[in-house]
Amino acid sequence: MPDTFDGEDVTRLRVALARVSRQLDRHARGDTLTRTQASVLASTSKHGPLRISELADIEGVNPTMLSRIVGKLEDAGLLHRRPDPGDGRAALVETTEQGHDLDVALRTERTRLLAERLAAMPPDKAGELLAALPSLESLADALTPLRTTSTENS
Repeated sequence: MPDTFDGEDVTRLRVALARVSRQLDRHARGDTLTRTQASVLASTSKHGPLRISELADIEGVNPTMLSRIVGKLEDAGLLHRRPDPGDGRAALVETTEQGHDLDVALRTERTRLLAERLAAMPPDKAGELLAALPSLESLADALTPLRTTSTENS
């Protein structure tokens, strides 16, 4: 295993992963939501209910900007804010039933699209991708900040 990686190969990997993600996302969500709105909906569905500050940390978005995004998703009936029982000054954001259903539909469509494209690939290439899954999962884990670290140090 080399200590350093060829910059061109690393760039190719980054670009390929980003292209796959963008294309699956774009085709699955269509004109329904922006990419950021779809991400906020997915994070809220997965981790909610959350405070705006927690959701902002997960999304890597400024809390003021996130509040606007949440407002648009609320107006669309996909998210709901309610008072935080532990802190009357704060609010919790959670998905509505409609928001949860849309999130599930988007994830299902991305999975369907990916399965369809994998099935259309030459079997040896699809097999190589599937064989790389443990390494890709390890990379994703290494790139994901631990939420417990930030809350434990607070």
